[in-house]
Amino acid sequence: MAKIRSITIKGYSGYGTDDEAFQDIVRLTADSISYHYQPQIPSELNPVRKWKYQTNSAIYKMRFDAVEAMIPLVLDSAKLENCTDIGGIEFHLIFSDKTEFKETYWVPGERFADCFRLIKSMVPECEYIPAVLLTEEDVEEDDQEEDDKEEEEEEEEESFSEPLAESGEENFG
Repeated sequence: MAKIRSITIKGYSGYGTDDEAFQDIVRLTADSISYHYQPQIPSELNPVRKWKYQTNSAIYKMRFDAVEAMIPLVLDSAKLENCTDIGGIEFHLIFSDKTEFKETYWVPGERFADCFRLIKSMVPECEYIPAVLLTEEDVEEDDQEEDDKEEEEEEEEESFSEPLAESGEENFG
C-alpha cells in the first residue's frame, strides 16, 4: 500500500444556530500542520482562525507516521455507525501514488479519540485545539478547570470574609 502523503480532516458543526455554525479543516503532512476555522457568521466572539506550521522535527515526523499507521483501522471501524443529529467528519487522504480516499463519517469525534489525541499532540501549544479534534476528554478537562476555578474563588471569598466575622464587624458581602 502506498504511503499517505496528506491527511485532511474536515469537521462541520451540525445542528445549531447560524451564529454558532462552522466548518473547520486540519491538514497534516509529514512536515506540516495547518488549520482553518470558518464560522458561518464571523463575529468578535467567533472569528475566523487560520494557522500553519512547517517543521523538520523528528518527533513530529514520528507522530505523523503513527497517525498514518492508525488511520486505516480507525476509518474502517467507523463505517459501522451512523448518526444524523451531528455534523460529519470528513477524511481526505492523498497517497504517494497520487490516489485519493475521501469519506464523510456521521459519528461523534469520540469514535476517533485515539487518533485525534495523537494529532492534538502535534498542534503547537500556542494554538487552540481544532474543533473537529475535540472529544469528551477535552470537555471533561474544561469542566474540571472550571470547577477548580470556582473552588479557588470560593476559597478567596471565604478568606476575605473570615477576618471581618472574627472582628465582630458585620459582613454584608
